Amino acid sequence: MWTQRKRSVPPGPADIHFVWEKNGRALETCVPVQTHALPDGRAHALSWLQDTIRESTEYRCSVISSAGNKTSKVQVAVMRPEVAHQEKWSRELSAWRAVAGEHDRMMQSWRKAWESCSKDTL
Repeated sequence: MWTQRKRSVPPGPADIHFVWEKNGRALETCVPVQTHALPDGRAHALSWLQDTIRESTEYRCSVISSAGNKTSKVQVAVMRPEVAHQEKWSRELSAWRAVAGEHDRMMQSWRKAWESCSKDTL
């Protein structure tokens, strides 16, 4: 599963930097950051993370600067493919059972009609 999380920060001081964590551990990978310096010394910054995960994961992004810190977090839940597959199979099996049951009832009805026609001709 591929996930992308963006954090856009309103204009702030030029010493801003981001710290990304995955399940409570700081990420060592190079995380892209775009900054745009504003004329008054502040900066507009954007950081994002791309990751491939196989299990539910919590991401935390902290923005740190001399003006203060902010942290946001998100929980990405991964549904196990075999669970989703089993649920799909169960729905399909139920649908097939309903169709087979309807077919059986129709065949019984035809059988009764056929038998009644056979009795009338004797």
